[in-house]
Amino acid sequence: MSPANGPKPHAVEGGTLHRLSVSQLRKFALCERAWFFAKVLRLPERPLKARDLGTAVHAQLEHYLRTGEDVLGAIAAAGKHLLPVAGPDLLVEEHFGQPSPLFADCIPLTGYIDLVNPRRLAEGVLRVTDHKTTKSIASYAATPEQLASAAHDAGIQMVGYGYWAVLASERFPGLKTLELEHLYFQTHGARLARSVVATVSVEHVRDEWHTHVEPVAHRMRDVARATSPSQVKPTWSACQKYGGCSFQAQCLNSQSQGSKPMALMDRILKPQPSPAQPAVSVPVTPPPMPAQAAPELELAAVLPPDAPKSNPALASVPAPEQSAQAASDEAPRRKRRTKAEMEAARAAEYTRPAEDSLSLYVDCVPNCPAEPLAGYLGRMVAKIEQECGVVDIRVAPNDSPLAYGKWKGVLAATIRAEPPEPGTYAALGVAGSELMQVAVEALEPLCGTGHFVRGVR
Repeated sequence: MSPANGPKPHAVEGGTLHRLSVSQLRKFALCERAWFFAKVLRLPERPLKARDLGTAVHAQLEHYLRTGEDVLGAIAAAGKHLLPVAGPDLLVEEHFGQPSPLFADCIPLTGYIDLVNPRRLAEGVLRVTDHKTTKSIASYAATPEQLASAAHDAGIQMVGYGYWAVLASERFPGLKTLELEHLYFQTHGARLARSVVATVSVEHVRDEWHTHVEPVAHRMRDVARATSPSQVKPTWSACQKYGGCSFQAQCLNSQSQGSKPMALMDRILKPQPSPAQPAVSVPVTPPPMPAQAAPELELAAVLPPDAPKSNPALASVPAPEQSAQAASDEAPRRKRRTKAEMEAARAAEYTRPAEDSLSLYVDCVPNCPAEPLAGYLGRMVAKIEQECGVVDIRVAPNDSPLAYGKWKGVLAATIRAEPPEPGTYAALGVAGSELMQVAVEALEPLCGTGHFVRGVR
């Protein structure tokens, strides 16, 4: 069951989805647009130190389980007592096979499983293990319930591995029960390891696969035919998961370019007469707007596609009856301006933020290029963690100056002392991130009037 030699074809070719993997399913379930960038447009993902470290730990575990030779480093050695004794009966880095027995919506799945342990198969039990490296087990380890559910991204992977074993029935005769295991190795702080196991039946993984995974694969076929990122739904709450999405900048730019929303300025300068009310025939010259209001109008923003509908009111636009009456009262006293004078005044009022200013969009997408705030925030958090010697500032030990919620004040002070470079930034998924909430509150006073825009929910 070794994979065929030669270069592996692309998952998506010419808008057609040819093959899948459990990692693809997980990425798509997390954010459809991120999968589109990676598999349809084939944009490179930025390298991550955590990913490189995980690859090294996996290689040590594979060598140990295949040969019994102890080459485990400090991280992997912390879980040695949780590993089975090496032996030829263990299936290490087991390939799905060619052809693979596992399909989703008639699309074949390929991939490898870290460890398949058949030593209890006589009892009808098979253990399927995936090795995981994580910064903090306490913060990021999945629960048994999540591993057993294909509605959760961790469960998609483990249910898929379990269903592969069910379909390969000739290799695992008498299989009745599956133990789906995540074996975690902590990479920061204390050297810890933990086994999380979900025990499920053959019928359970079959039902989960058909109920939750098949519809996802069907949706992936549709997204594979898209020609622009703006046609694909993003999930803003996933921007900062697993070290942060590699495509945040492209995602923001494609959203502002692809949606092409009608600017707030255009709505004010070119109002359309309501069908219920005839247009006023008296020429109306709008009163000049206060200078401090101009930046807010130019910084019009578009809510993410998955935001609830809102009905904001434009308080700066007077009602039609009031506008007409005000114009009638003012007409005898004011000299009409020429068209050139009016255009010059409008251009002066609606100016973009200065290049040396700091502009922040919160839970909304700007109509101009913007950098994700997550990158800057990650650097500030890493700096504090390094200086204080903690794994995660939110779960610092009791003797740390960050304990008992004090990390919020430390993070806010650090951000105010070292704010991001002048420019336009977008903070997405704020409701689901305590770190981002603190950053937004700290930066709001630094943005100034008209340079801080929050999405209306």
